[in-house]
Amino acid sequence: MTHPLPFGTAASPELLALIPDLRRLARCLTRDPSAAEDLAQEALMRVWAQLARGDGIADLRPYLMTAARNLARRPRQAALQLSDAPEPSTPPEAPRRMAVRAVAAALARLPGTEARLLLRHAASGESYAEIARAEGLPIGTVMSRLARARARLRLDCGLPERGPATALLTGDDAA
Repeated sequence: MTHPLPFGTAASPELLALIPDLRRLARCLTRDPSAAEDLAQEALMRVWAQLARGDGIADLRPYLMTAARNLARRPRQAALQLSDAPEPSTPPEAPRRMAVRAVAAALARLPGTEARLLLRHAASGESYAEIARAEGLPIGTVMSRLARARARLRLDCGLPERGPATALLTGDDAA
């Protein structure tokens, strides 16, 4: 019997039923529980991918076990120590996303007028005079509210008093 498995569907019950036997074989072939788990997963993924492509497999059990044996015979690539691993070519996004979330949360905690003025100045690039005219406020009031808003944001985000805001992204306190 062939076992077709259309792409995007779950593995067939026959394939799932073979997992305990496959794990047992992988443990015998590798003698290392972690390597055995990796070997079993790789063999399952390869056979599942073949089934997903529409390639029929006449007898699933021997095919899966042979795939595991063939994978076990391949020479292992030496794992790099973390200190030897190459640096990523692009900086990770997680610190930036965390910084954006921290700033957004801090902005949400500001009084409404301060947050609005700060967003107009920072996001829209409006000058103090433009903001004062649009809001109907004296320019000195706009400047003091923006200064208070910046001070609260720095305090809330743990930034140094005079340091650059980029310290939030880099974790540097010196400026």
